[in-house]
Amino acid sequence: MHRGARRAPIFKVKSDCQGFLDLLGNTVEQFGLELHAFSLMPNHYHLLVRSALGNLSEAMQDLNGNYAQWINRRHRWDGPVFRGRFTSQLVEDEEYLRVLIAYIHLNPVEASLIQKSTADEGWTSYRAYMNLEKAPEWLRTGFFVDLFGGKKKLHSFVESYRLGRKEYPEDFNPETGLFARKAIEPREMTSSEKKEPKTKHPRNRLPEDVLEDIQKMTGAKLRELRKTQMGPGANPARRFAVWALNRSTTLRQREIGKLLKVSYYQVGRVLGYIRNQEVKEPVKGWIAKWIAKEH
Repeated sequence: MHRGARRAPIFKVKSDCQGFLDLLGNTVEQFGLELHAFSLMPNHYHLLVRSALGNLSEAMQDLNGNYAQWINRRHRWDGPVFRGRFTSQLVEDEEYLRVLIAYIHLNPVEASLIQKSTADEGWTSYRAYMNLEKAPEWLRTGFFVDLFGGKKKLHSFVESYRLGRKEYPEDFNPETGLFARKAIEPREMTSSEKKEPKTKHPRNRLPEDVLEDIQKMTGAKLRELRKTQMGPGANPARRFAVWALNRSTTLRQREIGKLLKVSYYQVGRVLGYIRNQEVKEPVKGWIAKWIAKEH
């Protein structure tokens, strides 16, 4: 969440909101974020976002800086647009996430910006969830739809807060959208992260050279790296290729996706899994060999 400086408006007209969303989409793509919900209010905004690569601060600095420059030029403003640093909180508890998806989408209702229903037209992601308008390519609705067991159940849950059938938990602050206590403890490093040397690895290699090394290490040809397979552990060579290209080249996630014939959302998911989970063989062994070759 981020507020305007002096609580002044940061969105004056509809085109300001659209301009912000355009920049938000660019930031999501550039930094490999998962954007699950948004709500734009006159003097602040809320985002529900997952940063699989641990680069949220960098991404938000980029987004806010680009919007501040754009809106200052557009309205001939002068001075800071946002108040200090953005506010964030790590939440992975499912019950807390359920509260947040309702809270974010109810912001315009509680501020009387929309009158009848959460699904009324407004600058939130809710209409995209309800298939009332086309979802932007960068908006991820699947996680919460699956979490609630369908769009109807999600809508019923959100409406229960709007109608007063449910109340926010005592440790939740509706003013800030934050919980009084942390939802989870910081995770411990995986064994692969603990073993990885702290020295900075190079990201200046040519993609074709990296692809050649990937094929030699995995024994998979390029067409096999691009082959779509379903199920747990499917196509480990392609998952390793995503990791190696991200580590050793300056390719962005969308460019890696195009090279390997996979969506950049899946690229982000693979990178997030490798970063946060105990990687299994053979990917684990390939990563260890790749890192060893760097040193």
